[in-house]
Amino acid sequence: MEITLKDAKSILTPQHNGFLAAGPYPFTHALSGYVGCGFGQTTCGLYCYAQFLPNWSFSGFTAAWGQAVQIKANAAQLLDKALSTMKPAARQQLRIFMSSTTDPYQPLERKYQVTQHCLEVFARYDDLDLLVVQTRSPLAERDLSLLLQIPYAWLSITIETNDQAYLKGLKGGPSLSKRWELVGAASAAGIPTQITISPCLRYTGVEEFGQQLLHSGTRRQVVDSVTDGDGAQGERTARSPFAKAEPDWANSSHAHQLYNYLLENAAGTGISLGWSNAGFCGKYPADER
Repeated sequence: MEITLKDAKSILTPQHNGFLAAGPYPFTHALSGYVGCGFGQTTCGLYCYAQFLPNWSFSGFTAAWGQAVQIKANAAQLLDKALSTMKPAARQQLRIFMSSTTDPYQPLERKYQVTQHCLEVFARYDDLDLLVVQTRSPLAERDLSLLLQIPYAWLSITIETNDQAYLKGLKGGPSLSKRWELVGAASAAGIPTQITISPCLRYTGVEEFGQQLLHSGTRRQVVDSVTDGDGAQGERTARSPFAKAEPDWANSSHAHQLYNYLLENAAGTGISLGWSNAGFCGKYPADER
């Protein structure tokens, strides 16, 4: 792994267009404490759209996606400066997605704690509209007490399949059982929790997976496919290593089948369901936080 530390010039990236800005309740900013992602060497690295974005393409790395990470060493300081100098009325409009181009709890976070320090900053401000922390890493359990101190924070956990054998047959990734444990711990602690089945990969059975999701204790769930979610109607995925590893990559019928199953069986669970962009950029009601 090629690792570099660098002071960034800014940390909140305005979202004027693209996936996070196109939904009914768009995000105003994205926050990424890292450039590149250590999980790029696992299954999600096969299809991750971030490997095609400018922040990676022009990062100066010569290593392949997943084999190099740049750490924004001053991320927390930049965040604190941005929030402290912002008028309260402007802060109240902030809807921040953390992170759109990397996993905030990738393995290097255990040592460098960029995400943890950013959460410590958010905990000093109680007037933002929304912070969604998106991860697939069980390491997030370390910061549950911090998330509890942020009244507008949601923890969003990716569980793209319930089939550990299928995941392992690709390039593996964080243990699914550990991710389910994170979901349970966060929900039990009272943290508003979301599961993103994004992208939805092959699973063991729609009822088995569907029931796991419906009884997870989460408040929101978003189902997505690679064709809907890669930001280019599947064009990026067609160029990705995932298209070679999974010949049936463009078939999204299993994703739609799961989404329809959840819609048909979610009554009484209190779970808000969404599909792809409209789901990610949907309503996160304040009364649920």
